[in-house]
Amino acid sequence: MARDTWYRLDNVGKFYSSQAGSSAQTVFRYAATVRDDVDPAILQRALEKTVDVFPNFNVCLRSGMFWHYLEQAAEPPAVHRENLPLCYGLHVHAKSVLFRVSYYESRINLEVSHIVSDGRGTLSFFKALLHAYVEERYGVEGVPAEYDGSDHQKSEDSFNKFYEPALAAPTHAPKVYRLKGWRDEGDPTFLEYHLPARRVLDLAHDYGVSLTALVIAVVMCAIRAEMPRRDRQRAIRMDIPVDLRRFFKSTTVKNFFGLAFVSYVPGDEDEPVDVVARTVHAQLKAATQADELKSRMNRMIKLEKNPLLRLAPLFVKDALLELADHLAARDVTTTVSNLGSISLDERLMPYIRDINILTSTTGLNFMACSFGDDLSIGLSTVYSNPDIVKNFVRFFSGQGIEGRIHLTQTSEEVAEDRRETKIETSMKRARGQVPAHDGKEGNR
Repeated sequence: MARDTWYRLDNVGKFYSSQAGSSAQTVFRYAATVRDDVDPAILQRALEKTVDVFPNFNVCLRSGMFWHYLEQAAEPPAVHRENLPLCYGLHVHAKSVLFRVSYYESRINLEVSHIVSDGRGTLSFFKALLHAYVEERYGVEGVPAEYDGSDHQKSEDSFNKFYEPALAAPTHAPKVYRLKGWRDEGDPTFLEYHLPARRVLDLAHDYGVSLTALVIAVVMCAIRAEMPRRDRQRAIRMDIPVDLRRFFKSTTVKNFFGLAFVSYVPGDEDEPVDVVARTVHAQLKAATQADELKSRMNRMIKLEKNPLLRLAPLFVKDALLELADHLAARDVTTTVSNLGSISLDERLMPYIRDINILTSTTGLNFMACSFGDDLSIGLSTVYSNPDIVKNFVRFFSGQGIEGRIHLTQTSEEVAEDRRETKIETSMKRARGQVPAHDGKEGNR
């Protein structure tokens, strides 16, 4: 059977396609640290093998009269040594492929446009890529495929399949607190915060809550500490992406997620984290009930299926969908997403040290996942003031749970930092502020 050469966009993909070509493109990034420095030739063959299983990732965005659509890229994808800023825009022109694979030293990176897939769908691709790489690099045999669904199952638009317009319910947001401060959307900061997963999970259980509820509560309290007194009657409101596949028995690798919302009004008193966590836990449990998620999903799809919108030319659709996304963003303070525990076949585990996920942002985002006993929380922010991030980290340190922070940079950024450091040191020496030789030069 011949494979499709073009694909319709799913509901979420249509929203994100309205950002195409702008600096606000939503791109997320999986990264894995492997045992040894990456072999580029083997990674290239692993990528070709993976794309053959997931052809709907190797696509470009095209524009018709009324809708965008995806078309198979003319050339096979190529891996490259990392040389771009993190989560750099993927749609630059009509031939831009909407994903990229790069490497640096022992790290393998996969970046994907949200037009193509969500975190869970992309995880299937990433695990298959790691599987193919480890299999050849280290001679690991007999590992079953990570995903064996058909091409139809992979590319299914599950939003459209399970749409029930009668179940679309309205939502009402409270007065929401929005983060303030100097923003540099052109140069966001990306951090990986690594914690022992078991210790954090034990703390969550001590509070009687889930790990996700605990992380959300800590974020809320970190934000609360920086809120002006006049704003403390506003809600710190967060959206939490929820994988819909388990509710609808879908195996699509396209976008298929809903949003759960939780909120907390600080008021005049600073409640302890455990109290906030239990409030969040109860809200999260209610918001992730199947009926609640279905109603929110149907409401989101209903906008796209509005007859007037469907008849509008593409440039009008893009403007309206971009406006809808902007208005929705005003009703949340920040986003916390937890992909949960990532598992691989036990024969692959010795060759993978950690797995992390980050996302582009126009505000502040937290992306969590765990691999083995490593809980990785990817933080991305456009705000220059780091106090919220510091507050977040201080909570776990205060509980005796020590973590490590990795400031994620490209090799070129690291090299530039080193050059700047050397220039600064030379200037200080010229002014007599440091010794002429400190015995450490060249060991940076």
